[in-house]
Amino acid sequence: MTQPSLHGWPTDFDVRTDVVFHEQIKPFIENQMKLLEIYDRKRQAVNPDIKYIFHEHAERVACDTRNTCALLGLPENVQENMYWAMLVHDAGKRVLPIEVWDSPEKPTGDTMKFRRSHVDLGLDIVREELGDLKHPFVDLMVDIMVNHHEKMDGTGEHNLPGEQLSMPVRLACIVESYDGYTIPRPHFGERDISPSAVLEKMRSEPGKGAAMFDMALFEAFATMKLKSTPALSKKPMPQMETER
Repeated sequence: MTQPSLHGWPTDFDVRTDVVFHEQIKPFIENQMKLLEIYDRKRQAVNPDIKYIFHEHAERVACDTRNTCALLGLPENVQENMYWAMLVHDAGKRVLPIEVWDSPEKPTGDTMKFRRSHVDLGLDIVREELGDLKHPFVDLMVDIMVNHHEKMDGTGEHNLPGEQLSMPVRLACIVESYDGYTIPRPHFGERDISPSAVLEKMRSEPGKGAAMFDMALFEAFATMKLKSTPALSKKPMPQMETER
């Protein structure tokens, strides 16, 4: 693998050793995860059969993000910075009423727009809890939190074109989407949600692929996922690009 470009990745700090992170930011993240778990329990009390558990989703995507960064050959501090930033990307979901989630029908229109408001509600939480704390990790965390539903063609939640999306956000969009597609929900019907099928859907289905994702990062992520579940790989992956 060629040496990856570090442009756009969070290289200038390290959450493993940063004092401000450990004293102020990490406790905030850990508390948000606890609150999200409490919120999930309330959802499960209403509907015990739900499979999309938000705090579990957050942990999975954070791990997948870290593992993709490792496969890309990014430094360990970038891997850890990305893990912690991704953990709290859905914090704003707990602000919405539980009734907005878990309907058997596919969400569309106003319902989808209301659900997607969680990205800005997360920013409100950060401002309320951390105030005007200036730290590069906060910038990274907020960037991912607010923009993880953007698309490369500019048709995402805030209509940002791909050239305005940071590398961390581009990866977050891929990892977050993949996990959502692999969680069984009633409106999926008989859809194949195995890793290989979901990756092919993301790569090739009309309206997805390059319209939604940075495909060089996507292929890196896909390689990572299929390496972790080799028995589910149905065909060789294309050669991925690592230079940008």
